[in-house]
Amino acid sequence: MGANASKARCAICKGSKHLCGRPVCPILERARIKSNVMPKLSQEIFGSSPSALFVGTWNYPKVYLGPLVPPEIGDTSVMDAPERWYGKSLEDIIGFRSSLVRSKELVPVESARDPNRSLQLMQEIVMSDAPVDTEMRLEKKPSFSLKFSEFSPPHGPSEMLEKLDIASSPSIPRPVDKVHGDDLRATAGIELLHNKGIEVSHIAKLLSAGILGEQNARKFVPTRWSITATDDILSKSLMKDIRTYPSINEYQVFFSEDVGNRLAALLIPGIWSYEFIECWLPGALFSGEAQTPSIISDWEYFYDRKKYADVVAGAYYAGRLPLSEYLHEKRRQATGIVIMEVLPSYHTPVGVWRIRTILEHAFSLQPKKFETLEEAVAEIDRRMDVAADTYLERSQLLHFTSRQKVLDEWMS
Repeated sequence: MGANASKARCAICKGSKHLCGRPVCPILERARIKSNVMPKLSQEIFGSSPSALFVGTWNYPKVYLGPLVPPEIGDTSVMDAPERWYGKSLEDIIGFRSSLVRSKELVPVESARDPNRSLQLMQEIVMSDAPVDTEMRLEKKPSFSLKFSEFSPPHGPSEMLEKLDIASSPSIPRPVDKVHGDDLRATAGIELLHNKGIEVSHIAKLLSAGILGEQNARKFVPTRWSITATDDILSKSLMKDIRTYPSINEYQVFFSEDVGNRLAALLIPGIWSYEFIECWLPGALFSGEAQTPSIISDWEYFYDRKKYADVVAGAYYAGRLPLSEYLHEKRRQATGIVIMEVLPSYHTPVGVWRIRTILEHAFSLQPKKFETLEEAVAEIDRRMDVAADTYLERSQLLHFTSRQKVLDEWMS
């Protein structure tokens, strides 16, 4: 549908008829959020930063970066803690994020190796595991904006940074302080922090802030890249062990749903392999005018994937990590197929974190166990909108079962 037709439809609808198929009118929602945020904004922002930093991709290897600071004092940690968002509504999450003011400086990514005072303060804010009281003076009062991405959580207004100070001492966990002071490769630092119980979202922020890596090779990493890199590095580390474990001996199905995203995980006895199948139902955010479900997928076999999963993109890695964590905890390997249905109720993109948290919840529950693939497929069919056979007919892993069987026999 053309732009003029879309405008005409909005004029007829006025947010009350839901002619676009979304349960929430994006125009009215934006106006509501703006009315809540704008009275709190000024050229000077004093608030508790939830240990948050945003690094953009534009103009790389020079990037705009700066802390995210709400104009409020107190425990703001939930504003940048995806691990705590399961069960929250999209409106709740957008509310957490809409008042986070993003200050900006344009710096070379390698300036993380010898940061000036302002950059050092930003790094201290990110290293903290508790909100840090932060004072920002901006070049001017920020105008209203709300930036959404399929990769990272949204953030609110932004403006160039003039001066930055912190008014409280950062609470830096010992493992974070150690990795920052050591001369470890970034991969080793990420694995160490994960083993010490540092949350995945915090590790991704540390990578983005140029805190990880060998001292003479550190750099600021765009936020969307650091999120996927952290998911990728951690799952690959776990997969090294998973490949040595015995296979599960029954079919397992896990299921969970949140913020308009429905996920099922099918574990099949056999060697490690993984596939992520993504389906946008008609009327969903990125389905356009399609009247039939849009299904895409990426996959890998026994060995590490060499090419970026550019079809499913960041969702692929966000799904692989909780699957790897589950198998590693159980000391088993399996073929894992994750299916995600995106419903029309997912009206605003809020990032791939949702896939990780939904699957973590699914794997925290007891699986349904079956002796045959047919029984497992019937369980998936019962829980999803699209027929399970439709997904499995698209599955590259199941298409190549004969190849897997040969490899399985060779490994035994």
